[in-house]
Amino acid sequence: MTVQLDTATGTCSVVIGETKHRSAIMDVRITTDPQARMDMLHIDGATLHVTAEEAEHLIAAGAIDDRSLLVADD
Repeated sequence: MTVQLDTATGTCSVVIGETKHRSAIMDVRITTDPQARMDMLHIDGATLHVTAEEAEHLIAAGAIDDRSLLVADD
């Protein structure tokens, strides 16, 4: 799975399984999965885990940052 950004058209796409999901970058949302302690990409009705680096790149390109700060376990 590779997240592809097209800054010329302002779109983002990703293939999940055999389905290609595509959306305007400004409609893409990044959240936090507290159980997995990973960032989640929400695009075109689909959701998947992404690396912190991918999340930062998407947010810098215009995706919505809805992440939560997780407190480390003691």
